[in-house]
Amino acid sequence: MDGNKVRSLRKKKSMTIDDLSLKSGFTASYISQVERNLIEPSLSALSKICKVLEISPYYFIDNDDNVIITRKEDRQKLLMGENDKEIVYLLPINSEKKSKFKFDAYETKIEPGKWDSTNFIIIDSDKFVIIKKGTLLVKVNDDNEILQEGDSIYICSNTPHNIYNPTEEISEILCIISPQAY
Repeated sequence: MDGNKVRSLRKKKSMTIDDLSLKSGFTASYISQVERNLIEPSLSALSKICKVLEISPYYFIDNDDNVIITRKEDRQKLLMGENDKEIVYLLPINSEKKSKFKFDAYETKIEPGKWDSTNFIIIDSDKFVIIKKGTLLVKVNDDNEILQEGDSIYICSNTPHNIYNPTEEISEILCIISPQAY
């Protein structure tokens, strides 16, 4: 636990150490030691402090696994489908932390006059697609939707779909799939 977070939140709430100690039932000395990381409060003590500060105990628990950064140069790339379409994953796909992810996120390009797949894509996950650059035709079941740069589409799981680039320029998309499909 990071006691500095207790101090910071206490000050944001315009509370003194004495105010927090009085409301939580602990001595000012105890609160001061917690804030200076000299002692680690028990779970029940943390719960009482959190109640006074109106915050969840999870706010104070240090856990580096709660934030995962993927640098641009570290993104993993795969070639998929019959077109060897390059998929650039925005989250690590070969990581012990992958099981924490509730979704996949990737970027890809669709070449002029090409489909992302010659067959309909059917996945057991919801899919959200944002058109970053260009124009695309999205075929969902028997419907066609033309999407321009900045548009997005949400496709429910198990819905047959595929994407076509009807222009003479490369189109770029960002896809978010939940739960993970790949």
